[in-house]
Amino acid sequence: MVQRTTGFSRDLNLRTKLLLLFMVLILLPLSLQGVFTYRKFSDTVDQKTEQFTVDIVRQINANLDRLLKDFERLSMMPLYDQAVLSILSKYDGAMGSATWASSDDYLKMKLYTSANAYDRTEIRGIHLVSNSGIFFSNVDAMAVDSVWDGRQDDWFDEVVRSDGAWVLIPPHHPSYYSAKPTDPYISVGRMIRDPETLRQLGYILIDIKLDALRDILSTLNFEQDANLIVMDNQKRLLFERKSDSDPSVYDELLRINPPQPYGSNQKIELGGQIYLYVQHHSGFSGLSVIGLTPINVIQKESRELRTFTLWFALLCVAVVTVLAVIVSYRVTRPLIELKKNMIRVEQGNFDRRIEVYGKDEFGQLGRGFNKMTEEINRLFNEVFIVGLREKEAELSALQSQINPHFIYNTLESISMMAIRGNNAEVSDMVSALGKLLRYTIDKVDRLVPLYEEIRFVQSYVRIQQLRYGERLRVEYDIEEEANLIVVPKLILQPLVENAVYHGIDGAERGGTVWISALRIGDVLLITVRDDGKGLPEQEIAELNEQLRTPPSYQGWQREDGGGLGLSNIAQRIMLIYGDKGELTVDGSPGTGLTVTIAIRLEETGGEANV
Repeated sequence: MVQRTTGFSRDLNLRTKLLLLFMVLILLPLSLQGVFTYRKFSDTVDQKTEQFTVDIVRQINANLDRLLKDFERLSMMPLYDQAVLSILSKYDGAMGSATWASSDDYLKMKLYTSANAYDRTEIRGIHLVSNSGIFFSNVDAMAVDSVWDGRQDDWFDEVVRSDGAWVLIPPHHPSYYSAKPTDPYISVGRMIRDPETLRQLGYILIDIKLDALRDILSTLNFEQDANLIVMDNQKRLLFERKSDSDPSVYDELLRINPPQPYGSNQKIELGGQIYLYVQHHSGFSGLSVIGLTPINVIQKESRELRTFTLWFALLCVAVVTVLAVIVSYRVTRPLIELKKNMIRVEQGNFDRRIEVYGKDEFGQLGRGFNKMTEEINRLFNEVFIVGLREKEAELSALQSQINPHFIYNTLESISMMAIRGNNAEVSDMVSALGKLLRYTIDKVDRLVPLYEEIRFVQSYVRIQQLRYGERLRVEYDIEEEANLIVVPKLILQPLVENAVYHGIDGAERGGTVWISALRIGDVLLITVRDDGKGLPEQEIAELNEQLRTPPSYQGWQREDGGGLGLSNIAQRIMLIYGDKGELTVDGSPGTGLTVTIAIRLEETGGEANV
């Protein structure tokens, strides 16, 4: 049997083997991963949804406690108002025996209750009732009775039995309203006793709209398809939130009476549907908030994920099968041809090209191979040509050194003649020009100590001061420690030249150029500043953007006037120091320009060997 199987596998061609191999290696791990990922994600989503429901129920009860604590404090306010206690004590007697009260007392109590109900939209009315039934309220006098017998309302007995403690009355329709309200009210009631004698003086009733509970629920992201029930410690219904089309589950819930520990959750069946039952009890108010969320709602995301996973798996199977067939039939010929051409390239034949068979991965690989050989061929030719140009440049540099030396010697002769002729200014100018020529004979990219660069700038400034006279003023502030730090050659003179010609040349009174250099930690800062006409902020921003452009071959072209300009200096700094060096420009119209070179030094300190 083993021999037959081995023989069968040997009889299969390479394309069929590749097809079977792709199917097994791709579909099997993909299927296992899909199953485990779905189960893990589904369980996680269900647990998080259940925990979210528990947290929402707890938050609702906490918000109810805060609301009821506020009403409890409000019900105690008359105990601390002697005027209220005095008015209530006037109308003592049996409940329902009173007939009238003075208008002055009505007015005072009206002001008191209205002040406490001000800007409290959740309160329908605050009422103070004397023992004899005199009814003081913030509600309009035409909307409530002036005298009320509490014995005609069954719920009032609970306030009487409270003996001074606050009580919460479930939804009811008080009889003291002239017109029966459409919606019932929840009331907070308390018997009022004299704080000193403990004599009963009357009652306070606070009618609360059911909208107060709806507002609490609206601020929380409670599931729309879930039911919410609020019951007191006697299992009387205070509030129920349900869909308009769904029946109330309160009665059936009382019938089942599930053994529910406070703060935990379980699954129960109501009306043929399974719910997640979550209950939280408040030790302060005695209220129990019950959340009933259908299990099919909790598992909605899991079902959607399962459907998506199945369709995605079928799509993957189809795509993998098609790709496996295509790859298995195209994998041999392109690979063999590519291997042959790569061997020829290794032998130095860069003109080899392969035929591209399509736009798949092998087609992209073929085009990439062709581009690679073309690029290698181009780079090879460029390196060869650049090498020739470098040899020519070296020869040209050797030849060009003859003329500067001849000119320098000639300038020395002219200087001596000027001294003999007592023409000191000509001698100074010629000597300074000679030093400039000698300094520029070497390669521009050589690194020199900063003090040599400063001397070169001083020679240039001496020539310009002979031209401008007192109109050109130059001040130096060079830190002693910075003098020995090496910097690229010819980076300061172009900056001073720009400051003179573009900042001061057109000014009638001339101007001043400040040249400073100092070392701050491991950073060398070189600044050239003038007090010329400056540039607008937009032009400065564009100039700084241009200076940050990475160097290129075209970037080494000479700028206006044939000298090394700001762009070339910035590019030289970037080429030598990389991101450790930069050149920036700052200033504004009328205040001149400031050009700053910042160079981060190496650990050795960057000092020259002098």
